[in-house]
Amino acid sequence: MSRTQHPQTLRHAVTVSGRGLHSNKPCRVTIHPVEQPSGIRFLHGPSGIEIPAKADLVGELTLATTLSKDGLRFGTVEHLLAALMGLEIEHALIEVDSEELPILDGSAGPWVDALVNAGTRSLAGPRRMIKVLRPVEVSAQGKWMRVSPYSGLRLRYTIDFNHPAIGRQSRELSLTPEKFRRELASARTFCMEQDIEFMRSKGLALGGSLENAVVFPANGKSALNDALRYEDEAVRHKMLDLVGDLALLGAPLQGLVEAHAAGHALHVALVKALLDDTQAWGWTEAGIQTPVRHVFGHRISSTQPLPA
Repeated sequence: MSRTQHPQTLRHAVTVSGRGLHSNKPCRVTIHPVEQPSGIRFLHGPSGIEIPAKADLVGELTLATTLSKDGLRFGTVEHLLAALMGLEIEHALIEVDSEELPILDGSAGPWVDALVNAGTRSLAGPRRMIKVLRPVEVSAQGKWMRVSPYSGLRLRYTIDFNHPAIGRQSRELSLTPEKFRRELASARTFCMEQDIEFMRSKGLALGGSLENAVVFPANGKSALNDALRYEDEAVRHKMLDLVGDLALLGAPLQGLVEAHAAGHALHVALVKALLDDTQAWGWTEAGIQTPVRHVFGHRISSTQPLPA
């Protein structure tokens, strides 16, 4: 359940600098507090263009989540969004001087540290959340995701890689700020060594290194890095990415989210499918069990409920 009954923002602004994972260009991010609930918004400092963190503004999803509007893009937003949502800071203005956010150490840990140092404060009014009322499912090429009713936010994720150092990994947890910091925040992004040359030929991962990613060799049973932070660091990072992509709902979620062999594209597909199904969700407020029905007009779809 939520730790707070009111919307949260930062107490003080905080600045983080680094280099982009894919562009390898320097980038600087300042996360500002806001005075009233307004969601998470990105601001391109040089142009003044704002892009809200919303699913309908998602652009490219190859190896990262990108927001796009008016010819401008912000790439690799998922780790910062995960840190914000994991700490239940759902209202902030994120000023960026580049088109990609810094990769830092490849996890959400440095973002969490910066946000904790900045502190939080409550805004006026109740904390509004999206409550799942019936299951919604998406699938593609043997991969699938489903969201179902649940009293808090619970994640259940499975990955299955044909690699001896990864294989099949599953993890499940009910998300709280404490659990996010302890179990997910430090999990780093990962890749296969044999994929690096191909990615760089496409202009991707130009800033990648063992300092900001876990790299698995083609035939090895361990990563090229000195050590993993968790035995199942790969699935934990997938869950971290999912927390960040769920921020694209525009509000915190109450529901059980299950994922099998998914990634950014399927995460965003599930977010869009849920928002499109007006019978599958409703607004609720922290401390209130009965959701407030919304009246937006969207396409309606349905899935069969999960067995008890």
